[in-house]
Amino acid sequence: MTLLTIYMPSKRSLEGSHQAIESALAYARHVDARLIVSDNSGDAEKRRWLETLSPRLHYVASDAVSAPDNWRPAFGTVETPFLMPMGDDDLIFFREDEKAVDLATLPEDVVGVRPATQIWTLTDGVRHTERFTIDADTPADRLIDYGRKVKGNNSIYYSIFRTRPFLSVMRSFVEHHPTTGGYIDWAICLSLFAAGRVVFDPSFTYRYDLGRWSRTETLNEAKAKLYTDAGLPADTEKFWGLLLFLDLYVFLHRLPLDASQRENANVVSRRLFLAAFLRSVIENPDRFDEMTRYIVDLIAAEQRLDSIFQLSVYLTDCIKPGLKDGYVRYYQAVSTA
Repeated sequence: MTLLTIYMPSKRSLEGSHQAIESALAYARHVDARLIVSDNSGDAEKRRWLETLSPRLHYVASDAVSAPDNWRPAFGTVETPFLMPMGDDDLIFFREDEKAVDLATLPEDVVGVRPATQIWTLTDGVRHTERFTIDADTPADRLIDYGRKVKGNNSIYYSIFRTRPFLSVMRSFVEHHPTTGGYIDWAICLSLFAAGRVVFDPSFTYRYDLGRWSRTETLNEAKAKLYTDAGLPADTEKFWGLLLFLDLYVFLHRLPLDASQRENANVVSRRLFLAAFLRSVIENPDRFDEMTRYIVDLIAAEQRLDSIFQLSVYLTDCIKPGLKDGYVRYYQAVSTA
């Protein structure tokens, strides 16, 4: 029985993506998995190649303009209980001498299986390799666990996850999020970690290409582009902790958590992410306008979590006028679904 689907949204040309596709297909053969490539490159040569490459590969020709819209084909075509997202500039390697984690026997409290993740650049090669797991017993403690272990990148996103919670969160994002910004991967991962533990599989390695994120001279440009592509100001990164708190607060409604677990996870999110944003406003007031500073003072003085969330939603209008209404609709759609 096939348990895993590798899903690759791909906008690169055949020349730019064929190595990633071939490595994913080799791994799919090795572990009896499927590969879905949702291709919005418009490259006719790539389409001809993919359509006949392998019976394991399901090719989807997409006319999506944005990356989130190019995720939509996965929603109805993934039939396996586990899914692994993959970038079309990354590579997968596997080891014959290591036994793979048996997905069929994973405990129910395990939401994901992570590979050894090589952080790689064209100029430096492998900078370091990450193997950390998320082991804590409660949703709140797993958020703390990740915050302690993560080293500045969110490459653990490229892991094997249970399909149901992963696609539930992704549907909420693609169908209802007010910006569908590419910065969302942190909130997606954190919500999944709230849903369960993540174990390590030594039998395969994921090589994550840092690309433009690897160089100081292009890092700020890359960060700004995440937000401008989503219709937000280029300096929106200064609101990152606020946006992460809001998105995680909403996503947690899509996961099998009771009210107490969800509240405790949101308390941790407030402490880890929102509080860092509040401090940045208080310590650097010249970077923010008067209304932002006023609402931040109200949030800092508030104790009730629901009021903190409401004030934080109101504050998004200081990022972009009208964003508040988008977040209200987003929250209502996801929390009542």
